[in-house]
Amino acid sequence: MTNSQTHDLTEIIDGQRVGKASVIFLIVATLAMVSDGFDVSAMGLVAPELIKQWHVTGPDLVPTFSAGIFGMLFGAPLVGIIGDRYGRKTAILTALFAYGSFSLISMGATTLTQIAVLRFLTGLGLGGMIPNVLALAAEIAPKRLRGMFTIIVLFGVPAGFSIPGWTAALLVPTYGWQAIFLVGGLLPIAVGILGLFLMPESLKFLLQRGDQTEQIRKAARILRPDLAISADATFRAEKPPAIPSRAGSPLGLFAGGLAFITPMLWIALAANQLTNFFTLSWLPTLLQASGLSTAQAGIYASLFSMGGMVGGLVLTFVIDRLGVLPIVALFLIGAPLAASMGMGGLSPLLISCIIASAGFCVTGNNFGLNSAIVLIYPTSVRSMGAGWAQAFGRLGSLAAQFLGGYLLSLHLPLQELFLAPASALLVGAIAASLLAILCYKRFGGFRLDEQSAEETKLETAQGAAIPAIGAASN
Repeated sequence: MTNSQTHDLTEIIDGQRVGKASVIFLIVATLAMVSDGFDVSAMGLVAPELIKQWHVTGPDLVPTFSAGIFGMLFGAPLVGIIGDRYGRKTAILTALFAYGSFSLISMGATTLTQIAVLRFLTGLGLGGMIPNVLALAAEIAPKRLRGMFTIIVLFGVPAGFSIPGWTAALLVPTYGWQAIFLVGGLLPIAVGILGLFLMPESLKFLLQRGDQTEQIRKAARILRPDLAISADATFRAEKPPAIPSRAGSPLGLFAGGLAFITPMLWIALAANQLTNFFTLSWLPTLLQASGLSTAQAGIYASLFSMGGMVGGLVLTFVIDRLGVLPIVALFLIGAPLAASMGMGGLSPLLISCIIASAGFCVTGNNFGLNSAIVLIYPTSVRSMGAGWAQAFGRLGSLAAQFLGGYLLSLHLPLQELFLAPASALLVGAIAASLLAILCYKRFGGFRLDEQSAEETKLETAQGAAIPAIGAASN
């Protein structure tokens, strides 16, 4: 870095050391993800209380669960537009205050229709939270730590999943189901107020706005206190590389050897999300139906997400070396564990271990699949690949609500109910196994990160081929 009055933002970002600014961002961003995870899973703890107090059935709650998922489907592009036009920080704060407010309003609901409408509105904010937080993390982190930053903030989601269970155990017996929505509303609003003062904006977004030079100077000084950035300094960013013509089209996800990799990845993610949301949504209700109290069901249900956090941590260290193989293993191990969650007559210790181990495999596998998405797709289609994969994952989440309600309407034994998520995991295992074979052929080994080293060579070769074809046609 020179003392020139014009600074390259890429050099500023990539040259930073992890310091106070980075730590503050990671804390606030992770807390935002915690609040997201809390509100996504909150309805699963509210449901058994509504069944008891309002005398409704599990199938009656399907529209309520589904409304939240539909809200998330629509919220992702809606909040994405806000992020592109007004900034990542603005989008994150908008989402936090929106779903926090609607969660608080949900405390006053008196009918399932009212809760369904409010869950849809809550889902609008929830849907756009994760993409914008991950985008901001990627734009703030130095290139060498980009993966680590995204993994750290992602841990906030399963952490948030686990909190409603403890909230139900500690507060619901005294204050009722409204306590879950109370915490679910206050938490994101508190994080939003914290983020208003402490969360930075993307430097490159500010540069694209063209009228934010002073803000860039202030943000750059915070990010790089080791640099002397003068009061009249200007900034530039490296010109992004040319993107192949198919990069803006979904067809790019099926080109260059991805024709079968992409659908296998989608199926694996949808199967995993179906099992994840089936468990988060219906496990507390099913546990209480088996005779457990509200407090016991809440604590047992929280073990699923706590196991998932441990699974994500372990997977983070092995996926770089073994690629998709750990994902296949977790699908195969998770299937019998998911089926075992419905077995009766087990000791509290054993059922606790089974639920935590199932969470290790299912929720933990979300980390592996998200990492695989980033590593498998080349730069030119990476964002689009992640977006479409997440969309298919949401379809699995939506299917979980209808499947759970339908199975409950059949009044099946508890053990048979859990065969559904176990079967989904077996489908995911088949898709992941085929994905592993395809990736092995594509990358010449199990290490998916080889693509990062080869991308420049591949894109250069593609770029050279285009004029050659044009010359031949002339």
